[in-house]
Amino acid sequence: MARQLLFLAVSATFGVSAHSFFSVRLLIVFLIFLCFIYYSSAGKGKTLILHVVIMGIFLGSATASEHRNISSYQGTESRFVITFTDQPKIDGNLLKGFIISEQGERLMLRYKVASEQEKEKLNQYLRIGLSCPAEGDLQVPDKHRNENSFDYQRYLLQQNTHWIFKASSISFSKCKKVGNSIVVSIRNLRMKGISYIKKHFPEESSGFVTALIFGDQTDIDEGDLTNYQRLGLVHLLAISGLHVSFLTGMLFYIGIRFGVTRERMMIAILIFLPIYMILSGASPSVMRSCLMAMVFFLLMLFKKRISAGATIGAVYMTLLFFQPLMLYNIGFQLSFAVTFSIIMSSKIFLQYPQKTLQLFIVSSICQLAALPILLFHFYEVSFLGVLLNVLYVPLYSIILLPFSLITLFIHLLLPVLGQPLISLLNFTFQLSNKVADAASNLPLASIPFGKPLFIMMLLLVVAVLGLFLTWEKSFSKCKIWCGIMILLLLFQYNLQKLSPFGEVQVIDVGQGDSILITLPFNRGNYLIDTGGQITFPMEMWKKKRKTYNTADDIIIPLLKSKGIHHLDKLILTHADADHIGSAKELIENFKVKEIVIGGWSEDDYRDKDFVSIARDKRVKVTVVKRGEHWKVGEAEFFVLDPHKKEENKNDSSIVLYTELGGLSWVFTGDMGEEGEKELMDTYPQLRAHILKVGHHGSKTSSSKPFLEQLQPKAALISVGKENRYGHPHEQVIEALKEYNIYLFRTDEDGSIIYKYYKSEGTFRKTIP
Repeated sequence: MARQLLFLAVSATFGVSAHSFFSVRLLIVFLIFLCFIYYSSAGKGKTLILHVVIMGIFLGSATASEHRNISSYQGTESRFVITFTDQPKIDGNLLKGFIISEQGERLMLRYKVASEQEKEKLNQYLRIGLSCPAEGDLQVPDKHRNENSFDYQRYLLQQNTHWIFKASSISFSKCKKVGNSIVVSIRNLRMKGISYIKKHFPEESSGFVTALIFGDQTDIDEGDLTNYQRLGLVHLLAISGLHVSFLTGMLFYIGIRFGVTRERMMIAILIFLPIYMILSGASPSVMRSCLMAMVFFLLMLFKKRISAGATIGAVYMTLLFFQPLMLYNIGFQLSFAVTFSIIMSSKIFLQYPQKTLQLFIVSSICQLAALPILLFHFYEVSFLGVLLNVLYVPLYSIILLPFSLITLFIHLLLPVLGQPLISLLNFTFQLSNKVADAASNLPLASIPFGKPLFIMMLLLVVAVLGLFLTWEKSFSKCKIWCGIMILLLLFQYNLQKLSPFGEVQVIDVGQGDSILITLPFNRGNYLIDTGGQITFPMEMWKKKRKTYNTADDIIIPLLKSKGIHHLDKLILTHADADHIGSAKELIENFKVKEIVIGGWSEDDYRDKDFVSIARDKRVKVTVVKRGEHWKVGEAEFFVLDPHKKEENKNDSSIVLYTELGGLSWVFTGDMGEEGEKELMDTYPQLRAHILKVGHHGSKTSSSKPFLEQLQPKAALISVGKENRYGHPHEQVIEALKEYNIYLFRTDEDGSIIYKYYKSEGTFRKTIP
């Protein structure tokens, strides 16, 4: 039964996937799967029909879900009555969270808190179930603006949310409570619990305690969370079967010790689990764990038995039928993949009697099961995580989770007795975080492989399944599959070195510049500028927990998604913050071989924070001037500027000329009209097919004489969406139209990518 249910779960997955991503290759994979079912099952024809029916049912479920997931708003509405149905988050001076409108539609709220006093009042006053009049605008969420980046619009649609409600005012004085259901009461209890921990526990540990008890990772330090993610340990901070097993086991034991019958304790736990599901945030991993535990206790109550494999298959199909979009939730994918692998591989780790070795085998199985999913979503995996899980799983399951619960419970009853326990708990968390921080800097902590293609994903899944099936019989028999797995990973890791394609990509970093050039066969990876934000002094209460920067949030994930392991050159055109503002984070977190800056501008960089980091990492710094060049393979780069010290820093920009993919390119940094004039006088024969427009398309650049001499076929403008400067200037746009120059701009097109093979290539936009 377990085997049949698991195969039916695969057909259900095909059904939901076919609704959103139907393609010939998906159909081919499904037909191969049906052939496997036909030849491996006893029923043959009947079994085949059952799988086709299941696929049809779940395809229908996904279709019905999409028909329900529609908006009743046009986007012109401005007045609403909003109800807080989820825990509202106050981050700095921003109030955000999911709300429900008077139409019953889910919206994402964004509200800028006016003062510190208002923030304090909101922290005390805001509760789930509060309904308030509000005014503001509805905005369409952004799609992904860069290749392989996070698609916020799709994420919200999967949460049945079509609009961001940007509130200009919320009449908190007119708020009133709407009902007082059990669910609302439990959610408010959760809010109070989180607030209590935040108030009484030290900052270093409060976020971890909140994550372990209530499933909320919001207050975990950004650096610590990144370390746990890189090392493959972040699953320990998500409530899962580990937590549910511990809590239900503890409750059952206490109940029995107090003389409660087994049957009554089972009923009590069946009542407790749905409450705990809501109390801990109802994430996919929580729902899976609680539902599996409920099935287990329900069957025990009626003295029935069912295998764990059949249970997880039934729970998976139930959740997928009622919430098909959950399939695309990363937590859902990882939770079921890892739990399924542990359940189905029990014969493997039971072959090893030593507990430490057994734990290592379980850790290896989990990492292998998660491997395709991690590569697809995060483009990197941690091999060190296999070893660290052997240490951290017992640490969290045996020490930190029980200790956190006991400490909170004692502090609630006897604060004086609880305070020493909080100090001890805080010390333990600090120590484990320091070890994780040190481990995250080791060579095998995190290895980027790039985003696998469909065929590679398919081969990896087959290799993992083949490895598990043969390992179950004998470890010596799985050596072939181990070899296949290693070869696939080596191929994926070196894919860029084997690729004959090159790219020029204008990355959308908002109001700034960043251009990635990758040469064929990994002969060179060059980044021209890093983007960055101009920061202004800000009051402490306004500062957000996570500081946005283009390196960590855009550039490094993009590089990892493309399987790029280092930058050969980081070319900083000039020292403005919107061009070098994220250089520090880039150099800290990514391997850079050489930094290139313009001549006569060395003093502009002397006090920049990335300089000392580059010195400590022994990154080569090169100063370039007009007349210099370098050649890699068939690609040659010429430095056209700077040629002297300029009063205007923009005219000191590094200007590059190159020929790539059959086109000639000029990259101008922020060079203005004066610089353009001097460049034309020096290079009267200068022509280019593609012009990177200077200074984000301001009226001080891209003069008509410059355009007339260059005669470009297309122009690229890197500019922020709805920027405060009014870039690109209408005068520049008109000049480009006058000379029939095709315009690409990042504010409308997202990142702009030119992919070429030898002397031919094509442009494409990220936002069609």
